[in-house]
Amino acid sequence: MSIRSVYLRMPVYLAIPLALLASAVVALTLAFLGVMAVDSSLDAFYGRADLGNSFLAFFHAGPAIALLGFVFCFSILINRHHATSWLAPTFAFAFGAFLVWMWGYSFGGIGFTWYMPGTIAWLLSCWLLHRKVSAHLKHVIET
Repeated sequence: MSIRSVYLRMPVYLAIPLALLASAVVALTLAFLGVMAVDSSLDAFYGRADLGNSFLAFFHAGPAIALLGFVFCFSILINRHHATSWLAPTFAFAFGAFLVWMWGYSFGGIGFTWYMPGTIAWLLSCWLLHRKVSAHLKHVIET
């Protein structure tokens, strides 16, 4: 019995919070790794360790990477469990954007660039998860 088979047999009311928790862990891990990569590349580019580069990486790159990872991971995990539509990535983007907005609001600054990677992830997830809807014959206009 693998973790995937246990996850697939799990009821929906347990699978969604588990996917939410796993997505948050993955998003925070990706954000930490991204902040470290951006900070070290800025230090290498400028040739010195600057506190401003660390603030730039932590307050701008971190939330953007976290939102991107959260939306993609939540969409993939929910789609692995059961067929889903645009609702799963929309919920993930709205929830993640609200959390990023609340985090940025506490220190007085909020920027538009934080939401761009998450918006791209949301649009790509919605596009990849769209369902083919077939219309009933009674709704087709006949000429």
